[in-house]
Amino acid sequence: MTSVSQNSQNARFGFVSIIQVPELGHCGGLLILNSLGRPTEFHCTAPVPENRAQRILYGQTYESFLYCDQIGLALVGKTKQRPELLITNDLKILPLNELVESPVLLATPQDEQTRLDLQSKSHKLDYFDIHEQRIWTENQTNSVLHQIRQLCFEFTESIPIDEPFERIAQAIQEAQAVVR
Repeated sequence: MTSVSQNSQNARFGFVSIIQVPELGHCGGLLILNSLGRPTEFHCTAPVPENRAQRILYGQTYESFLYCDQIGLALVGKTKQRPELLITNDLKILPLNELVESPVLLATPQDEQTRLDLQSKSHKLDYFDIHEQRIWTENQTNSVLHQIRQLCFEFTESIPIDEPFERIAQAIQEAQAVVR
């Protein structure tokens, strides 16, 4: 497993979100912020329409393929600088952790039902709470988990950890409005 930078001053945090655009498909957005919450990079995908043949062939693994292999990897591949952490608000993006170097975290409201869904998964998930968010991660050593927790707590001194997802959604909506 990869280590996480101890220097929070130079840390970059990647936020990945996928939005369903009616009649067009799924658009992904990746916003990379510095430790002050200011953007250093933004990338988004064109809408990826649902592919019926792929859905049939991939079966239960289709959503993971679409969210991680097709959209998530495309976004991460566009980055100029590797973020120390990738944070998502969608459980379907969490398996991206197996495909990229940066640890992938899932941010959910503490009271959300996701907790029960995550506990039913077959692999070990750790979590910690920041303000009113629960941060989930998988397959981390104790030292890496400690580093992740420290970076997240320091980052949230600037902005709430869930705030960048709204920026991504608005940027994707704006991009779609320009295209139409």
